[in-house]
Amino acid sequence: LESLSIPIVLVENHIDEQQLPCVLGDNFMAGYRVTRHLLNLGHRRIALLGGPAKYSSLVDRLRGCMAALAEAGLLIPSEWMPKPVSGHPVKGYVQMKGILERDEHPTAVVAISVKTAFGAMEAIREAGLKIPDDIAIASIDNTLESAYTRPPLTTVNIPKFEMGVLAFQKLRRLIQGEE
Repeated sequence: LESLSIPIVLVENHIDEQQLPCVLGDNFMAGYRVTRHLLNLGHRRIALLGGPAKYSSLVDRLRGCMAALAEAGLLIPSEWMPKPVSGHPVKGYVQMKGILERDEHPTAVVAISVKTAFGAMEAIREAGLKIPDDIAIASIDNTLESAYTRPPLTTVNIPKFEMGVLAFQKLRRLIQGEE
């Protein structure tokens, strides 16, 4: 599309090798803040449910999580950082099931997105554990559905509607030939 000179604005993604206009949330800070929240609650055994590396926003969130953990002097065991599962509709469920199959469990989980968190919550409940009593969970995105989980999911907001408005405004300026 770029070679055809079609105006493009990426939303919640960027390509480092190209200078495409984009609108991004502060995903690094979102990952940092959600992890700091769990650390401030006293959690030191925290699992991280990441997402596919093809999404720069998810990579940035994970980097923020890792920065907060490093600041606290914590290293997460590799088995508490399962690789994303491709081709499965409930990826967080599969990731969390793998963690719960181990003898030692985390006291908290950072899910890189609410979709991942929803699956993880189901796996936690299925294992007979209570949220947040046995395992706390927090995420990033703050979709409408987050408020209706039981218990409500703690999330860091990414202002998607506002980002869409900004992207459209930027796209309109590109179409009109403005900077």
